[in-house]
Amino acid sequence: MLSAQGIKPGSINMARVLRQLRHRSGQSRLVTYHRPPIFGKDDYGVEGGAIVTQELLYPSLPALIRPYMTADYRLERAGANVIGAARVYTPNIQVIKGFPNFEQTTENPNFDEIEGWDRFIDRQRNVYQVPTSATGSWTSGTADVTFATDGQTITATLGTDYDGGFYYTTSATNTLESDRITFQIKASGASNIEFSNFKSFNGGTQDTDYAITYTPASLSIPTGSWLTVDVPFISGTVASGSSIYMDGTRYAVTVTTGSSFDYEANFRDFEFGISGAADGNIVYVRDIRFYKSISWHVHSLKELNDEFITFNCVRTRGRRDSRRRAYN
Repeated sequence: MLSAQGIKPGSINMARVLRQLRHRSGQSRLVTYHRPPIFGKDDYGVEGGAIVTQELLYPSLPALIRPYMTADYRLERAGANVIGAARVYTPNIQVIKGFPNFEQTTENPNFDEIEGWDRFIDRQRNVYQVPTSATGSWTSGTADVTFATDGQTITATLGTDYDGGFYYTTSATNTLESDRITFQIKASGASNIEFSNFKSFNGGTQDTDYAITYTPASLSIPTGSWLTVDVPFISGTVASGSSIYMDGTRYAVTVTTGSSFDYEANFRDFEFGISGAADGNIVYVRDIRFYKSISWHVHSLKELNDEFITFNCVRTRGRRDSRRRAYN
């Protein structure tokens, strides 16, 4: 019967297996694939100077991660470090190239396969999730917005003043251990609602001196599928910036901080800056999380077949948050 259906006996639909594991047990997760930028070479073949290929930062790659050692605490010459090793299973490359952003096209030619020292960014744990199950703490800022929720998604309906911001506010909340921010966003009513920026306020409320601001370059919020944003929230982000990818196109993200912003200060507000097209446009937001990540670097390819790929990966560094808090 299987052969009559065009399925080889004994074959594995790895994408389906990972999806079922994710929904039923959490053993499989959606990770963020990251390839750092590639720099040009000098006359001696040494990389440095100008970037010739921008970073690849693609969220929502299904993977099964089986650690040998999640955290091996080491004292090294430069101080404390956390290393580890894991085996990572993904669907085969043909299936991966069917996922959003991973398609190899003339507009998106840079991804062809997963290579050595590419990274799988996994979520070690959620540090804080901005609630979208109730509207009480969501507020119109400079935009005229009314809020509703279905228990999972905040629906922000724009009024007559549809150019500005809206935000969530809370009492002082610890986000010290987090090093990344992720959320999903989409819109309806117009295809040209601009995603101007998003901000985290730490140490103060609605004062840009206490904000870290992420500003995408000319990005319109999609109206069909959800746009997943996953960016770093750690020192060094301001200098390097980040990326948002949609349909294989990179939108550079400029990162700036106010004079009083401190990653270690308590979280207070999270704000979205938008520019709508008309009264009645709607922006949907869900799954806003500050999380602590583990970055698994591809060290070797163990197995490659028609159903799945197995990578041997290493964790090259990690933080001891007790020291970070103590040394401030």
